[in-house]
Amino acid sequence: MTDDKPATKRSLVLGAYPAIQCPVRTHYDFDPSMVGAPIPISPELQDAIDAGNAFEAELFDRITADAPERFHVVDPDAYYRDAVDQTLVAMERGVEVIVRGALPEDSEGHRSGRPDLLIRHGNSWPATYLPGDVKLHKFLSAMKSNSRNTYAVTVAPASNPQQRSTLAEARPRGGRLEPDALQLVHYTRMLEAIGRHPGPDHYEAFLVSGDDWAMWGLNEVHGTWIALDEPAFTTYSRSEGTKTRSALERYDHEFGFRLAVAQNAAAGNDSLVVPIYTSECDNCPWYAVCGPVFDADPTTSFTSWRPTLREWLALRTLGVHTVDQLAALELTPEWLGSYQAETGDRTKNAGKRIALTIEKAKIAVAGHALAFRTDVVLPPSADVEIDLDMENDTDNRVFLWGARLRRGDESSFHIFVEWDHLSDESELALANQLTDWLAQQRDSALANGETIRVFHHGPVERQRLTNIQGKSAVQDTGIEFVDTCAWAEKHLISAAGHGLKPLAVALGFAWRDDDPGGRNCQLWLDESRATTDPQLRQILRDRVLAYNEDDTAATAWIRDHAPGLPTLASLETE
Repeated sequence: MTDDKPATKRSLVLGAYPAIQCPVRTHYDFDPSMVGAPIPISPELQDAIDAGNAFEAELFDRITADAPERFHVVDPDAYYRDAVDQTLVAMERGVEVIVRGALPEDSEGHRSGRPDLLIRHGNSWPATYLPGDVKLHKFLSAMKSNSRNTYAVTVAPASNPQQRSTLAEARPRGGRLEPDALQLVHYTRMLEAIGRHPGPDHYEAFLVSGDDWAMWGLNEVHGTWIALDEPAFTTYSRSEGTKTRSALERYDHEFGFRLAVAQNAAAGNDSLVVPIYTSECDNCPWYAVCGPVFDADPTTSFTSWRPTLREWLALRTLGVHTVDQLAALELTPEWLGSYQAETGDRTKNAGKRIALTIEKAKIAVAGHALAFRTDVVLPPSADVEIDLDMENDTDNRVFLWGARLRRGDESSFHIFVEWDHLSDESELALANQLTDWLAQQRDSALANGETIRVFHHGPVERQRLTNIQGKSAVQDTGIEFVDTCAWAEKHLISAAGHGLKPLAVALGFAWRDDDPGGRNCQLWLDESRATTDPQLRQILRDRVLAYNEDDTAATAWIRDHAPGLPTLASLETE
């Protein structure tokens, strides 16, 4: 998970990340006239960084302790050149797995880098190696094979990457494969530069990930072997519309472009690239520099379903540079055809995406964050309404079910919680407490001739209850479960997205906590479990419960306040 930046700002070598990052950032990094404009790291990003580092450190400690003779660990605090020397010595010895290695700076290829793992290939001399990396994120998705496609990946234990086996009915997640694979190609090119790669017949690399390996029947952390030379990524091609390319092809193109950007910037020339707002911008140290450009970006206020880079370039090519121009677009078949030719996407989804983008622009120009897409469609309701929200801990077990019960103007909050670490049995027992209580509310409503519904925002509550109690869990409650997020996605246009927080906040709801969030809730729980101070423990538990209660109240708030929103048609006639 580590990767060295250039030794100095002016040295023209790039690490493994520029190829998967915004090229404007590369320009700023090498422009001699630029002065760093760092922005504070958000608590969420810092938590993610800390969690990734802890995952990596724990993994390395465990696998090297089990078989120290198979590993060489490079000093993580060593200077780059010292780390390179340690790595080369280990290669000369033919060590099976080199941990936290550093490869010699490739001045001709303009590359530097420190792969998490270097895995020996075969038994030939001099020893050759394949690169590996460690990521906390999940990399695999379950996917059942069918008559048309067989899904399987090659995996191996992190403790023994050479011990390969086939994992059936799994495939890499689309959003993870490309950036991870491109980073691994960077290290592959560096190994080739020093003659330590086994050659073009072995373009592959190893990615250790934070997947739930127990779900796959594996009792230790594994990694996935990735083929870097197989066509896997559909990309834009002006001559062919789209073309499927390999990780090697994608990396060589993206890295080559950023190298040109860096060389141009280092020479003091005007930038070859212009800022385009993406989700990457939010945590970029150069955000303040790009800010003035973003003021005219039609998509800056869209925190979900934002156009891709290719889509935004297509809009610019077709003369759309401001939010007002975007809102005024008439989506005729002729214009859509030109747009699809520029994006290379001729599917129906392209039309759906740009139509939604135009809708968001319309409400933004009108000064609104939310509106009904067509007519006002009231959300479902009932005489007895139960707003349900769950919280899971860092072990991915549900430790809290919060239920807000409302009859008329009266409401009460009910909790089903287990503060200690859970097992399968205790997690099931907790879910049973919830469904027993739901059955009581169902029977009471029926006895009183009342209707009853359970509301949840997003599919998670339904999914987790099903995972814990079985496929018929929701049906067995005898109560209709209503996903308010699905209702909102169908009927509301939202510049900020349809998640619980952006919707509720746009409608005027406020959480009591200064820093609400599911990840923070997990941290509060972990701290409460670790502390020996009973007063602090209670404060943290109360904070968890208040956050969960506010989530349930926010779910009801959306239903209560959405009916007052305007329609898109009414905004257009204002």
